[in-house]
Amino acid sequence: MKLSRAVDTLVHRYLRIPYTLHVYRESRVSRAKKTVVFLHGIGNSGQTWDEVLETLDVSVDFLVVDLLGFGDSPQPNWATYDAPTQAKALAKTLALHVRIQPIVLVGHSMGALVAVEFAKRFPVLVDSLVLCSPPLYNVDKSDDHKLFVERDEQLRRLYEFAVSNPNNIVKLSQLAKRYKLVNPDFDVDHANVDSYVLALRANILNQTTAHDIVRLKKPVTILYGAFDPFVIGGRLRAVAKRSTYISTKRLLVGHEIVGTYVRRVASELKELLG
Repeated sequence: MKLSRAVDTLVHRYLRIPYTLHVYRESRVSRAKKTVVFLHGIGNSGQTWDEVLETLDVSVDFLVVDLLGFGDSPQPNWATYDAPTQAKALAKTLALHVRIQPIVLVGHSMGALVAVEFAKRFPVLVDSLVLCSPPLYNVDKSDDHKLFVERDEQLRRLYEFAVSNPNNIVKLSQLAKRYKLVNPDFDVDHANVDSYVLALRANILNQTTAHDIVRLKKPVTILYGAFDPFVIGGRLRAVAKRSTYISTKRLLVGHEIVGTYVRRVASELKELLG
């Protein structure tokens, strides 16, 4: 039964009990050794992964969720939608749905940042990570490669402009959908643009992922597109050099998981799952 707004705020904001995420799709098969958990990007929903699941020709346990603020998951207007909040909600959701077995986290864009945060907080649960188009930006500019810092700053200014102009975000979203520049499930309108802005500020602008990922002791595969305007390939490769657990693969794709990108993600998972 849905809680009243006052009770919902008391339980989740003040008592800090994590939300349960909406499960978009799930599957359980016999003798599965691992569970694959799919996390979508900002402005999207679990529908992002439909084509990947259709292309994936291996029997596997999987769980696809809508992250907090998107799809059919809760959208509290007081939440920050940052990676720690998302990771805690994911942990609660997995406790209700996933069998006790290693988890392969597959995250796209913002979902990749949430995947890293989850692995940092709950390493014993995680087997490996596949990060698609992770927007890793360094919040610490000291002693860094000048070119990366400049790209970081350019993208940061773009995002700052976006969060200060929500109406323009809605207009650009509608235009991008019309010309099929984003996934079909990308949905930002006047009703949910606040969630988009909060998630953008908390996860992209104020992230610690570039710092956290090199401390993970789990295999991490990073897939990124040569034509992706939101990803700094050089920074991803630099991060990989700092950890023997991280590998990168540059694809001739853009940011969204469509077309060739779908097949490459499915291929990577097939190889990973054996």
